[in-house]
Amino acid sequence: MKPVARNVGTEIPDRIVAEIRRDPPISEAIPLVSVDPEGFPHVALLSYYELFLQDGVLGFFVHNGSRSGRFLQAGLRCTLLFVNPDFVVYVKGLAHWRGDRESCSVFQLQVEAVLEDSPLPEEGEVFLKSGIRFGAGEASLEGRARLRRRMVWN
Repeated sequence: MKPVARNVGTEIPDRIVAEIRRDPPISEAIPLVSVDPEGFPHVALLSYYELFLQDGVLGFFVHNGSRSGRFLQAGLRCTLLFVNPDFVVYVKGLAHWRGDRESCSVFQLQVEAVLEDSPLPEEGEVFLKSGIRFGAGEASLEGRARLRRRMVWN
């Protein structure tokens, strides 16, 4: 049996980069998986509003003082899941805490592996019906967009 998820290297695919750069971002949620102190997976939901690229490097931010932020600062490893009706991309790497800014903890992701998962021909007509979507009020989205534009690390 062939593996479904294929390792495609360490570069984030262009279609994901294009979505991260989109302004305004799409209303898709990105699960962020880290590990808690007991060794269990811990899932947080980010949005494209919490992702940014600086000098070609993926960055993200979480609420300052969140469990996700604490787990990432302690354990470093994480996976981001980009869920799309046609594919799922898993970006695995080391999260480097770059400090706190405003109400957020900012991380730089050192990508170690990118895997792409899509149905194989022998699986028949199997597909996701949508990505993970969220809703938010206009004021909340505008605030997140402003915060995203100000995110950088030193």
